[in-house]
Amino acid sequence: MDREPLNFWKNWLKEYRVVWALAGGIFIFSLAFLWYSWYRGPEGVIHWEKLQEQKVVETTVHSFRLGPFELSVPGESYVIFEYLDGSDIVPNTTASYLFLIILVAAAVIIVTVITTIERFWFFIGMALFIALLAGFRLEVLGLFGRFDKIPVAVVLFLYVAPAFFFNRIKTTVAFVYRLIFFASLTVLLALVIAIFSTVPFPFYQLTLTGYTPAIIVTVLFIIIVAHEIFASLVFISNQGTSKSLRHFLIISVIYLANLIITCLHELGIVQWKFLYINLYLLLTISAVLGVWGFRKRESLYANIFPYHPFGGYFFLAMGAMAFATTAQLLGNANDPALKIIRDFIIFSHLGYGLIFFIYVFSNFVLMLARNMAVYKVLYQPTRMPYFTYRFAGMIAMLAFVFYSNWQEYVFHGTGGLYNSAGDLYTLMGNSTYALSFYDKGRAQAFQNNHSNYALGRLKAAGYDFEGAHLNYAYANAKHPTPFSLTNAGNAYVREGNLEGAIPEYQHGLHVMPGNGALENNLGYVYAKLHNLDSSVFYLERARRNRLSQASAETNFFALAATEHVPVNTDSVLKLFDATAPAVMSNALALSTAQTQEFKTKVDPLAAKQLNLYSATLLNNYIMKYATTVDTVFINEAYRMASDSLNSDFSEALKSSLAFAYYHRGNVSKALEILAEQVYLSQQYQGKFNYIMGLWALEQRNPNLANSYFTYADTYAYKEARFYSAIALTEARRIPEALMAWDSVSRDRDVTRQAISVQMKKILTMPLQDVLQGTDAEKYQYCRYRIGLGDSTDFNRLANTFDNANYKAQALLDLSRRYFEADRLAPAINLFNRIAGLELTDKNLYNNVRHFELLMLAHRKEARALARQINKDITFDDSQSLEKFLYTAVVAESSADSVTAEKQYAILATYNPYFEEGIIAAAEFYRAQDLNGFRAYTILAEALQVNGNSIRLLKAYAAEAARKGFDLYAASAAQRLDEQERALH
Repeated sequence: MDREPLNFWKNWLKEYRVVWALAGGIFIFSLAFLWYSWYRGPEGVIHWEKLQEQKVVETTVHSFRLGPFELSVPGESYVIFEYLDGSDIVPNTTASYLFLIILVAAAVIIVTVITTIERFWFFIGMALFIALLAGFRLEVLGLFGRFDKIPVAVVLFLYVAPAFFFNRIKTTVAFVYRLIFFASLTVLLALVIAIFSTVPFPFYQLTLTGYTPAIIVTVLFIIIVAHEIFASLVFISNQGTSKSLRHFLIISVIYLANLIITCLHELGIVQWKFLYINLYLLLTISAVLGVWGFRKRESLYANIFPYHPFGGYFFLAMGAMAFATTAQLLGNANDPALKIIRDFIIFSHLGYGLIFFIYVFSNFVLMLARNMAVYKVLYQPTRMPYFTYRFAGMIAMLAFVFYSNWQEYVFHGTGGLYNSAGDLYTLMGNSTYALSFYDKGRAQAFQNNHSNYALGRLKAAGYDFEGAHLNYAYANAKHPTPFSLTNAGNAYVREGNLEGAIPEYQHGLHVMPGNGALENNLGYVYAKLHNLDSSVFYLERARRNRLSQASAETNFFALAATEHVPVNTDSVLKLFDATAPAVMSNALALSTAQTQEFKTKVDPLAAKQLNLYSATLLNNYIMKYATTVDTVFINEAYRMASDSLNSDFSEALKSSLAFAYYHRGNVSKALEILAEQVYLSQQYQGKFNYIMGLWALEQRNPNLANSYFTYADTYAYKEARFYSAIALTEARRIPEALMAWDSVSRDRDVTRQAISVQMKKILTMPLQDVLQGTDAEKYQYCRYRIGLGDSTDFNRLANTFDNANYKAQALLDLSRRYFEADRLAPAINLFNRIAGLELTDKNLYNNVRHFELLMLAHRKEARALARQINKDITFDDSQSLEKFLYTAVVAESSADSVTAEKQYAILATYNPYFEEGIIAAAEFYRAQDLNGFRAYTILAEALQVNGNSIRLLKAYAAEAARKGFDLYAASAAQRLDEQERALH
């Protein structure tokens, strides 16, 4: 602050410059540590967690027609709702250990400086150092198992004796060597503590015991530098050639006015929308200016030690301690202790500033008026002594302290200590002790955020929501944080009181406008309450915040999917420019639910170790493309689902993959997966049996379907009772079907009641009435009442159809039943009667053509088969096995055994209900190896699943007889006889 170079230390001895650089480095690092902790704020100990809620969005995987019924197979996509939640307090060990290291390093510098002081001041300095060391309470560490004062006494002796030796006996030892000695001693002591302490986290314990002396040192340093900014104003005013007094008055008044307004704000007297002085910036500027200012005051303390170099070391060490203490408290969000520091910063700067203003005017007003260099003689007063300024400044500062109720600072200091103790026990995993200390911290510093936030989290976790609400209200009363404001609403969400959460979130947004977490959570709650307009409004605002962008976009798609909001999925994704897995998975679910095309590229197999997001993405992708995904994708997805790393998601993924296997024709694998899930899961037995029942109906095995639906009905799952009635009707088990339809008629669903009435009418009406009925009733009668032995009745009815489509469908159904009963001649005769009919139903026409291909394949008419296929017949995904069969038949007739074997290998295992494929594969392998058992195995395994098939029973009985398994052959023949009698 004078005309001398700013880097005044450049002329010092090299060894002093080295130590100055070391102390300066610690000082600057501590200052950076403070501002980093300030920048992070409460995020030093709390972080945002994303809590998810999954909801099922039921979609239709595919539909199929069964007689007069259109049946839909349901699948489940999942949407993720997500809200942000402040985590538990996680003690910032990094900040705490850095604080301890800096505190100890600064203490080592100070004790080394004390050894250079003469006589009386040496004893004063050592007394203060002993008090500092004793304040660490080393007895709590249990060194060598001792919790008494002996370890403390030993450590005190290890420091005091060498200090006395250097100060009184060996006074010629260089400062650097003294510093190295004390530093080495400290490192050795740290090793002893690390190895021989019997308590957990011994160094963290020291951060707790060092709390009180560190606070005291920090307050002292704040007082020491409180007037430095005012002193610099004198220097600034003197830089002009005139009007120094006027400049000083103007600058000082502006500065004092800002200090007063900031002080009133800290005291809670004013809450203006004003740019208040950052108190940590005030301390920073004062401390940095003090590096030169303390040197200017050398004449005031030169009798103790000179500024060059020991005073400088002392100042830097004190500053480092103050910065590190403040940084540690900021890093651990210990707001009651920070209140002490903040208030003492503003009170000391205002109190000492006002008195220093008087001090300057009392001593130097004439010099300022004459534009003389007052800054050069600032600490050489002529009227008001410097001691008087200091004493008066102390009184002024204490006036603010007493006005603010000095006892509160004792309580806040104690509350801060209890918070640190609570953090220690949190680190140790002892939640009971942690809760006790946090509660003591709350009692001492009533509305401090740290204690109340921790208590709110702990109580909410223990379902004490009333206590949690109270603690969050206290936490937000004076020093709210985004975490405490958000969690105040989240406690209501966890309690299930969504309406109660809304005022809390809105209050949080009033306190902290534009907070993404609060906006997202409000949108989430409104979505849960089906308030679409408000939900979309807040989610759109939350999208603009980086913190909540992904969550808000995730919630938007979840809202659209669950509330059936018509949006174009690809367009919105492009607008959002979103790639987050949660957003993509919800977008897939939305597009599936609304049967939209999904053009956005996504790689659901990218993550090999799944989490909730990637697993949901994979599941929803499978459900979106269940009917089209290829085998390579299915196999990789199944491998991932089976990986032990992904066991949490295995059940859901495998059950979804069952649909993919089913639509690739691998019905055996699909049923195997669902059967396994039925065995493993009690929760979803109704769902899986329901799906298997629908598949069994589609595969034309109504008896098996009925057993699945009956089981699903015991879990009251969806429309299982209704579908059980359909299955019994399809099986032509008329008495049981009538009872089932009678049960359905008592259903609350009006549509199902009407269907029940109609079906009971069809199942009970005599043939004469049917002949007078509608074509729809005639068709249903033919399907459900005409047996294979009732050809006369069928012919009478067939001749009365007016609609060619109904007649053709009745002929096709009965022809297929003859074919499945292995009675080919009547099947062909009935099929040939369709040829002259003019069909207008395209699907029916395609079904007729495909059934013709099946009969041609059965008769091994490869040329006719190939010729018919070439007549623009198309195959959808559900007919892939038929295509394999026709390819195999044609290849076999052309002596292409390699191609044929490849197709038959698939036909042999994929679908036991595709009887033609099973039998053809068995015949192929029998021809390949007459003595082998491959044909027998194929038939036996298929029969275990499709045990009611007449064709399979015939083929198996014959094959078992060939292999000499007479008992098995006889058993199959008996079952075959029972099935054939049932058809009539």
